[in-house]
Amino acid sequence: MKALRQTYQPQTVRAPELYGDRWFNSEPLSLRAAEGQNVLLFFWTYTSPGSLRMLHVIKEWFEEYSELGLLCIGVHSPEFPFARQQRKVEEVLKQYDIRFPVVADNDRVIAQAYRIAELPSVVLVGSNGNIYDIVSSLSSFSRLERSLQYLLRQSGFFGELPPLRSYGDAPDGRGRSMELTTGYLHGSLGNTEGYSPELAAEYRDPQLYIEGKFYAHGIWRAERNAFHYDGPPNEGYLICSSGGEDVDVLVGSEQRTTVAIRVDDASMLLEQMNTDVKRDAKGNTSIAVNEPQFFSVFRASHREHHAVKFIPAQSGVTFYKFSLHSEPSAEDGSSLIRNN
Repeated sequence: MKALRQTYQPQTVRAPELYGDRWFNSEPLSLRAAEGQNVLLFFWTYTSPGSLRMLHVIKEWFEEYSELGLLCIGVHSPEFPFARQQRKVEEVLKQYDIRFPVVADNDRVIAQAYRIAELPSVVLVGSNGNIYDIVSSLSSFSRLERSLQYLLRQSGFFGELPPLRSYGDAPDGRGRSMELTTGYLHGSLGNTEGYSPELAAEYRDPQLYIEGKFYAHGIWRAERNAFHYDGPPNEGYLICSSGGEDVDVLVGSEQRTTVAIRVDDASMLLEQMNTDVKRDAKGNTSIAVNEPQFFSVFRASHREHHAVKFIPAQSGVTFYKFSLHSEPSAEDGSSLIRNN
């Protein structure tokens, strides 16, 4: 997916103030008080794998550019109600050793003020307090770092800048990544019968899958931002098709349980099992599910098409999002795969 780039005339667009719910790693900050510094605003959420991958990069830039006049501020704008918990955000910041200021934007007030439609996104604010650039659907870290260095030069920094690094970006700026939120507000369900919003409904596996969609079989309840299993144990399932991408899943349960994982309707091969998948003595593969979290499930070794099946061991399991990602590639487009 190409990066969406919006460039603003700095003399006409003032950066909105940051009115958040609480601050981490800092006392509340004001952009008005920060005038004279260049500011990088990183809009993210810990329920987005793309945000977590970008978090590593922002951390490096904070360590390298903060002494050169750059103020990095994270804006955590949760997609799901459970991601508003202060404890969970603090755990993620500690896990990734994030030391720059982060403001909780639980009602997405700041994101709306900046018209942020996708996460992660970065906003560069010049030393005059005006918006310099907004970049969303990030896929080229190298290009964004060049913009950052250009902003520093434009604001009067003439010292030595860190050397630009290679982030493995594709030549055309695209990577193979996709996030499929399962709820009916997002339209990612591929079944021909479509969603039955807020109702328990029976879905049928069509046996034919298009990349960029997920598919349901059994009794499920479609919620605004999630898909909830209401059927008998081990009878229903979801299918996420991979065209050569690794597959992660954001899933939670009302009580501790398991979700069986099968690939092309067979137990996973060892080389297909990602870090969170366990294999029992009979060769069955599964993940252990409780509170909502991301699981690294399927590891793709070639540009091959596979149908990854998720089978809840009991009702009460809620699927929020599938994330598909691979090394950047110039390939693009979608194709059909059939379940064998």
